Amino acid sequence: MAIKLTYHYRIPGGTVDQEAVLSHLKDVLNSFASKPDCTKFYIGITNNLKRRLTEHQKTRPEFTLMCAIYKEEQSHITDRFHNLESSAIARFRAGVRNKSTGLVLRCDNSPGGQEPHNWLYLLVDKRNVADIPAHSANAPIWGDELDA
Repeated sequence: MAIKLTYHYRIPGGTVDQEAVLSHLKDVLNSFASKPDCTKFYIGITNNLKRRLTEHQKTRPEFTLMCAIYKEEQSHITDRFHNLESSAIARFRAGVRNKSTGLVLRCDNSPGGQEPHNWLYLLVDKRNVADIPAHSANAPIWGDELDA
């Protein structure tokens, strides 16, 4: 099964606070942790979502969903976003436990990070992604989604 790219979980544009992004990411992870057909996730950053999607199709075929979470504008890239992937992995490395079932959504990242990029994304191994839109039904399409 191919990995589906979705912008449905993207945080609104204009957010520049890392804590707000990490809080949003936690909400998204909690959402997937509450679904019985999800068992693990992977947090990544890239400067090109579609290229990275193609790479993950080959290297991480167990994942079925790629969620664009946040895009930092070019004017903010200096050092800020570079640390966001490492911070997100460190915070959620132990996984996310569903409080009702006790099941743990495991993190599949190894500690570390990459060179600075401007998209934060999440891979999830959700079995059924048919009900997840490529674009959020209640949010306008940002122009950058089409060439990401």
